[in-house]
Amino acid sequence: MNACAHTPLESAHTYGSLWFRAIPKDGWTEYLLGATPGNHPNTSRWAADLGNFLVETGATLVELDAFGDQSVVTKLHHALSKWLTPGFPSSFLVNSGNHGPLGGGMLARAVLGVEVTPVKLGATHVGFRFEDAHAAYCYLGGLVPFTQTDADGPGQTLEVIGSIKTCLESVGMTFRDVVRTWYYLEDILSWYDGFNRTRTNFFTEHDVFSRLMPASTGIGIANDTGLLPLAKVHACRAKSSKLEIQVAESPLQGSAYSYGSAFSRAVTLRTPAGTTLHVSGTASIAPSGETEYLDDVSAQITRTMEVVEAILRAAGMDWCHSVRGIAYFQSASDLALWEPVRARYDLPENMAVVVHADVCRPDLLFELELEAFRP
Repeated sequence: MNACAHTPLESAHTYGSLWFRAIPKDGWTEYLLGATPGNHPNTSRWAADLGNFLVETGATLVELDAFGDQSVVTKLHHALSKWLTPGFPSSFLVNSGNHGPLGGGMLARAVLGVEVTPVKLGATHVGFRFEDAHAAYCYLGGLVPFTQTDADGPGQTLEVIGSIKTCLESVGMTFRDVVRTWYYLEDILSWYDGFNRTRTNFFTEHDVFSRLMPASTGIGIANDTGLLPLAKVHACRAKSSKLEIQVAESPLQGSAYSYGSAFSRAVTLRTPAGTTLHVSGTASIAPSGETEYLDDVSAQITRTMEVVEAILRAAGMDWCHSVRGIAYFQSASDLALWEPVRARYDLPENMAVVVHADVCRPDLLFELELEAFRP
């Protein structure tokens, strides 16, 4: 299969300090935007360019993630406050150290051509809802505990997952409509088993397993609230038979559920406009569940890329269909490895940010999540 004989989307465009892609959906347009530090993380410029882009296009921002050291994240949060409504549901993720031009950045998602309404949890703005002829969509972000702030990690997680359920029900959805989740967990290695037990018990109690487990990322990085978990969610409910949501095949790995993690390796959404593929956070894990290539970050990267490539090809795609990604490195000293890898696998330029974070096992040195689209 030569899926890249005709690249399905134009290369990323630039708008000031940002890159962006315009993805045609079913009667509307999705914009995926991003920025990386380059020689200097000019957070004021990122914020101004994002604000001006939204004004000029008329698009509505529905998702915003920022990664960096405390100084970068604090400055970006302040700069964005001039452009965003108070309490906008953002994810500001903080890692340790100053990684200069290599680590961190900003990712954003906006939509044009649909009516967008806010989703609230009590008085707190936590997301957005919109729909087209074939589906209703709900994006939630920046979800942290509001009451169980002194609980341990699993206790805080239970509140957050319960909040997701409440928000979804407020827009006519359930957890069974969730297709993609992100859990950013501070000090992940000390309580990831407890996180997994909490999630699995919730999924069992609420019959999530009878439909599909969402694609997911669980990664070790703090957030600017100081609370242990921060979650994001994409949910989608069909309005017509022309929307198909399926677990995607991962030919080179077994089920994550076999070793206690309740998520799918990847999920596809097919509509008349095309297929969106959500690839979960993926690392160098054998089909039987153990870590491969101990203490060899280059070999782990290669194996991860092989696994993701197999998922793409099983879905009828290739690397050229990639539109958004995050590459997570356990060691800040390895961040420079990403660009040669991106070039070797011919991933599009300007589609990923590189982040220093703890992967869910101490012997995993690299993780990649990816979003792809093919018309």
